[in-house]
Amino acid sequence: MRRRNIVPAFAACGLLWLTGCVTAPFPKPAPFAGSEAAYENVPGRFAARLAPHFEQVNSVVFRYWPYELVTLGMVSATPSARSFAVTCMTPLGVKLFDAVCENGTVEGRFVHPELAKRGGDLAQAAGLDLSHAYFDMQPPADAVYAIRHGRLIFSAKDAAGVTEYRYAGSDGHLAEKIRYEGGKALWTIEYREFALNTDGLVPTGLVIRNHHYRYRLVVSARENEGKQ
Repeated sequence: MRRRNIVPAFAACGLLWLTGCVTAPFPKPAPFAGSEAAYENVPGRFAARLAPHFEQVNSVVFRYWPYELVTLGMVSATPSARSFAVTCMTPLGVKLFDAVCENGTVEGRFVHPELAKRGGDLAQAAGLDLSHAYFDMQPPADAVYAIRHGRLIFSAKDAAGVTEYRYAGSDGHLAEKIRYEGGKALWTIEYREFALNTDGLVPTGLVIRNHHYRYRLVVSARENEGKQ
């Protein structure tokens, strides 16, 4: 009954649910093609090009199987300070969730009741996923690397699991970041587009997959500003 009831409830609020699967609007990155002598320098070289602050208005497709919801997201992020504020709402202005992060601590402040009925704290989960996307875009110095499946992959192990940083293309940009715990993927960030602002590169095309909650966020920047 819940699945039949949730659609009219959202429609009444001005939300647009789509059945089926909407394909992410990004091409896959080209295989990594850097020089073997410089493999260990790729993460630092890429991280040095990233902007310390940016603001975006995003088109967001929130897929929570079997539905997809087209929304508008606004984010102000300062990765250098491990801070951001994000709001996601419908084109008619109905708020879906709010999340903030200060000094690396994420707080989910609001989630729409119809989303909350589907279980778990989705605002907190989405906030954490955005922190994974915007922060820590360089592996620690002790990470080991290898070439696999067209990617230069740095693997960083800790007590709880492994985080992989996967680089692609001739310029060695970060293409994916994946977290494994207990032998299973916990979350996946796909970096599919970057833009060059006045202060450096910012991610403008993301596919975020939360394997625990089984949702996907496809984020495409509509307006993008660097620090003024």
